[in-house]
Amino acid sequence: MHWNLAGNRRGGIEGLPLQLMIVIMVATMGSAVIMGWMGGIDTPHYIHSLGIEENVVVIEDGKIPDIHVCVLDENDEPLKGVSVVISNKQVSGPVDYVVTDGDGKATLSGWTLSSYPKDTIRLTVTAYLAGYNEYSEQVEGLIRWC
Repeated sequence: MHWNLAGNRRGGIEGLPLQLMIVIMVATMGSAVIMGWMGGIDTPHYIHSLGIEENVVVIEDGKIPDIHVCVLDENDEPLKGVSVVISNKQVSGPVDYVVTDGDGKATLSGWTLSSYPKDTIRLTVTAYLAGYNEYSEQVEGLIRWC
């Protein structure tokens, strides 16, 4: 089959109809837009561990001893700027939360437990950071009232 380009007045380019060329261009542009959009999607980040040093704490007269944490990400790297709080309703602190330093470390200090009818409590330590999941670990609290 021989194409005569000089005599083709229907808008063909190199023997292809104009409509087919438009479809190819639209598909190519659409693919480029989608690939560019998907290329901007990062893998999700998450908090992997709170690294709580104390598994059990003794709470005397409602005073919770210091709880030390080291917050790590999915690659076991320390996370800076993570908000850490004891999230039990019966617990209050001198501040709303503490923030981890450049080494991912923070200390929950000066927190207190209001009257509680049992001998033990599971303290829930929760970490928050924008762009990351919320993550919690528990510390067993042995309660002694004098």
